[in-house]
Amino acid sequence: MHHFRLHISAFTGIALLTLTSLTAFGQAVDSAERHREEREGTAKIIHRADVIPSSATNNPARGGLWPLYATPEAKLNYFAVTGHTPLHFHPDAEHRLYVLEGKVLVTAGTNTTLACVGDFIVIPRGIRHSYDVPEKGDRALMLTFDAPPFDPRKTVSLETTPRRE
Repeated sequence: MHHFRLHISAFTGIALLTLTSLTAFGQAVDSAERHREEREGTAKIIHRADVIPSSATNNPARGGLWPLYATPEAKLNYFAVTGHTPLHFHPDAEHRLYVLEGKVLVTAGTNTTLACVGDFIVIPRGIRHSYDVPEKGDRALMLTFDAPPFDPRKTVSLETTPRRE
């Protein structure tokens, strides 16, 4: 919502018309008070229900990947794990993952660790890794944040076929 204000200086008698925006909370934001590097714009809200279809419509054998947001500088995805993913590494970027639901076994290098809801995982560039669930039928959902994004064409696969469940 925008309001216009007319300011008249008592000292100079000069009138100044300014545009004032109201935030969603009714607080005034005077456009004349903006920082020189500040831009016009709004937040982008991505609703999970709009990104992840129900399991009845999308249930890949080992999980799924749903792109959320991508720029040349960063990429965010929802990533579901429902079984073993092949061992691989990315020579050009590190992975950052946040566990939203379930539990996931993360193998990185020679170490396998269980990550649970609320855990944050960082896999450095060039480190071999794979994901799995603790028990057949389990599902883990993670939020990935890759900055800079890795180039999938550069990913090096170390297992030619995924393990059988």
